[in-house]
Amino acid sequence: MVSSQTLQNSRSQASSEPSRLLASQFGIAAVCLLVLYVVTLLAAILPPRLTDPTWQLKFTGALINNGFLALLGLALLHLAAYLHPSNPHLCRRRDDFATWALIPVLGFLLLIPLQGHAVWRGISTENSQQSSQLKAVRTKISALREAINTASSTQELNRRLLALKVPPLSAPNLAQPLPQLRKAMLASLEQTELRAMDRLNGIQPQQLWQVIQGSIRAVLSALVLAVGFAAFTRRPGTYRKRTLLQQWQESSQALFQRRRRSSFQSPSRRQAK
Repeated sequence: MVSSQTLQNSRSQASSEPSRLLASQFGIAAVCLLVLYVVTLLAAILPPRLTDPTWQLKFTGALINNGFLALLGLALLHLAAYLHPSNPHLCRRRDDFATWALIPVLGFLLLIPLQGHAVWRGISTENSQQSSQLKAVRTKISALREAINTASSTQELNRRLLALKVPPLSAPNLAQPLPQLRKAMLASLEQTELRAMDRLNGIQPQQLWQVIQGSIRAVLSALVLAVGFAAFTRRPGTYRKRTLLQQWQESSQALFQRRRRSSFQSPSRRQAK
């Protein structure tokens, strides 16, 4: 009897030894993934420029594009504690990260309006910069056009060009008759102005659509990551109780049932009246 029980205990210990080893490996891999996420994030956002829309988009992109590393690490940590529930270090680490998981849940939810604000500011800033550049180009071209039209000789035109801080006329151009040179220069200025208007006429529709597509992808990814982290989020000391995602589901179901009951009661009340 005793020998049979001893043999059974030894077999159970032998069978649980691979699970313990695998749990330890999963625990180490989880910590490595979480550290890798932090290192990758810091490398992408340093140095910080909080008021720069480009940096804001870079910050949200780094958080979202690498968020799967932290989520996978959190999942591996829970799996390690499941494989070796008698290990107090793994269980305590799992409970701590289950509590801290509320931070990325709130963070990814807050990234959704931040992403929209950063995109809007980026588009507004780009349009404003292009408008200022186009205005400066037009002012320069107007001054050059006036200098070309009012010059009485090629030498005077060359002096006016130098005063406007543009390259002087070459020797072949100085040898040309003024009417012919004026016509050629005005045509070149017109082409330059048209190219500047095409290049600085705000964000092109194709570029704008690419920005909108990237923003939609980032918003949906942030929402998915928030749900994923909520599936592992628990309050301190309540590991065996419901996760944050389960609480959301129960709240939404209760709200749906309450609205459904109220919708059924409304017609009956109208008929009673």
